[in-house]
Amino acid sequence: MKYNLLEHANLLAMKEKHPDWIWNRSDTHILLGVPGTVDAFKTPVEPGNSFSPGPGTYGVSTWVSENGRLYAPETMDISELHWSFADGHFPISRSSWKAGSVKVLSELFCDGEAETSNIKDYLTVTLENTCEQETECNFYLVIRSFGASGNKINKLTRDGDILHVNGAPLIYLPQQAGELRTVSYEQTGKDVSCYLREGKLPQDTALDDPSGWGSGVVSFSVWLKPGEKIAYSFVFHLRAGHWMFNWRDTMSQPIDVAAAREAFLKKWEKDLVIGLNLPDRRFVDAFYCQLVHLYMFTVHNSPRISPVSYPLWWLRDGSYVLNALNKGGFHQFSEAACREISRKNACGGFGSEGDGPSNIIWILSEHYLLTHDRKFLQEMLPVMQEKADLLIRMRHATDVVKEYADYCIPSLVLEANIDVMCIPAKDGLIFGRMDGHFPILWVNSFAFMALTRFVRCAKELGIDTQKYETEAEELKKAIKAKSREIFGQNDRDVNCAFWPAGWASRDDAFIMGKFDEFWNTVRYPDGVHNPEPMWTYFEAGQAHNNILAGKRERAWVSIEYFLNKHTAQGIYTYHESNCDENTSL
Repeated sequence: MKYNLLEHANLLAMKEKHPDWIWNRSDTHILLGVPGTVDAFKTPVEPGNSFSPGPGTYGVSTWVSENGRLYAPETMDISELHWSFADGHFPISRSSWKAGSVKVLSELFCDGEAETSNIKDYLTVTLENTCEQETECNFYLVIRSFGASGNKINKLTRDGDILHVNGAPLIYLPQQAGELRTVSYEQTGKDVSCYLREGKLPQDTALDDPSGWGSGVVSFSVWLKPGEKIAYSFVFHLRAGHWMFNWRDTMSQPIDVAAAREAFLKKWEKDLVIGLNLPDRRFVDAFYCQLVHLYMFTVHNSPRISPVSYPLWWLRDGSYVLNALNKGGFHQFSEAACREISRKNACGGFGSEGDGPSNIIWILSEHYLLTHDRKFLQEMLPVMQEKADLLIRMRHATDVVKEYADYCIPSLVLEANIDVMCIPAKDGLIFGRMDGHFPILWVNSFAFMALTRFVRCAKELGIDTQKYETEAEELKKAIKAKSREIFGQNDRDVNCAFWPAGWASRDDAFIMGKFDEFWNTVRYPDGVHNPEPMWTYFEAGQAHNNILAGKRERAWVSIEYFLNKHTAQGIYTYHESNCDENTSL
């Protein structure tokens, strides 16, 4: 599959040309996936469980018509679409909505083998008659070139209980159920939604459409007694049409989706090893949901901020992600990720940055402190020492310190500074590059944390650490002196002073005053919460620092916000930036 970013522009042109079609929502989404798979096997899902079996494939929607009216999640207000994970946090996307007297409940999950790239999406849709009379309705499984993340559909055919999309066996239907109808855009200038809105089915039973805008529907006629339910299950084989994977046989039928669901839940119950027994269920679900999202996002042994839009290990953000997974009990993955990244000193979308060595020491030391794996520490301590020595070199630098990073975002490839970690030191501080500027207190706070972490780990093995203790103490003094001039000028300062750096003290009236100033002018001006508009991990870090600063009531303002406000409401997802900042990827 070749995907061109210009296809998005083509979609916008088609939306303008055909405003009467039912278009994909594009207001919010989640991503399901098997941990460790590459981005191509993650499943984008929009409200109502409209989804695409892999980015840049095709769109799948579930619609219902009753009494001559078509109900489609794409046209409904988001408040009408109830969304959650199974039991609050297991990654089965559950969506419920009403189609007249019919309640629609769909469940979608993604499972398979990352090692063999044999991945499937499982969809079950249950229709329930909620009225006191018998009702007749039609259930539609809609297949289109656009959706959560679509691409061209030229051919759509049915062979028994298998739908072939562009010649590949991709969709497995309930046995001997439903009828396929298709619409060629080239021949009709229409989409299948045009027919279904009019209460009609298209006539064609197979699609051959060179335009790529072909669509189709599998229609099911349903009679339901009062209170009666009926369920339809489907399986979508991801990338089965790819030329590297088309040697696989079609799946044997019938496919027991209920058994697959049970096995899937058992797998995640085994993975979520941390036990929580708390009075606030929101906190429990938020905790597990974060682990579930972050683990599903992983690619091989690398964490991700998010799949697709961040297709790389961004070291700074990835360090937070990896430490969270490690604290959540995913030690095996975390060790593999630690070992993989330990060879580097810096990496990320902006090239080599000044906090890179500190972040690596952070994740390596965190893994040891959580697991007490002495063999791991013995192997990794020389790596940590190399990073600590690099930090000392940066703190005493008289010229630029450079480190080549393997990749950066395309828009920065021709920037002259992508391999520059820091410029000459000043006032005993590293002048490290990070996020396109020199956040002096952030870079040096992390350097102090990294040096003290190295000292702590080295002492475990009986190694003399005097040199590093002296450097850490001198750096701490330099940070405190500089903080009198600039603390609070950068929002990052209150994200890290107490945690994870640990140089700040409650006894320091100046620092505590600056925390108060930030709270009263930025985060809670005039007694009103002003959430972080761009980088949500900033506010999470501020909450952590407020707890350690003895300001628990402030931390709870942010925690309550995170518990109640989600980009995909009910599934505990949060935004990154306020726009599509990575289009260049």
